Amino acid sequence: MAEELQGLLEKIHDEGIKKADAEKDQIIADANEQAKKIILEAENKAAGLIGSAEKDAAVSEKRAAATIKQAARDIVLALNAELLERLNMVVKSSIGETMTPEFMGKIILEMVGKFEPGIVETGIDLMVSPGDLGKMEELMKSSLTKNLKQEPELFSGHDFSSGLKLGFKNSDIFFDVSDEVLAEMICAYVGPRLGAVLKEK
Repeated sequence: MAEELQGLLEKIHDEGIKKADAEKDQIIADANEQAKKIILEAENKAAGLIGSAEKDAAVSEKRAAATIKQAARDIVLALNAELLERLNMVVKSSIGETMTPEFMGKIILEMVGKFEPGIVETGIDLMVSPGDLGKMEELMKSSLTKNLKQEPELFSGHDFSSGLKLGFKNSDIFFDVSDEVLAEMICAYVGPRLGAVLKEK
């Protein structure tokens, strides 16, 4: 009887150990499976975050590059405008120094000499800056009118600082050789070339 009881106890013990071992193995297997799932999910999330971060970085880089390009264009445009403004001032100043009454007298005689006497004889209207008016009047009295059949009518113009405007009476022929027009023509010629140089640099 004791032996049978001992055998039964051993059997119960063995079966309990086997069951415990099986449960332990199942728990470990489940834990391993769960750990794999967690690791895989974490890796997927990490890959997604990395991919998203790389996309964001690429977008940010493109935006930064576009911003830098736009800033560079803005700087070039601003510099071009500043240089043109300075060029305009220098050109006007140079024109003012060049367009003396004596030089303007030569321009007038040159222009008048290019037209038929019939056009010239109808009369000439001259407009000069207020600063040159007195000197031009003196020049006309002293020498300029000797070379012209009819004395020009002289006016003061207030929309330019130097140079002159010349028109033939009863005619559509009109010449504007004022500092404003000459500076505009020179800057229009130099401006695109200046802009091209700035873009290259």
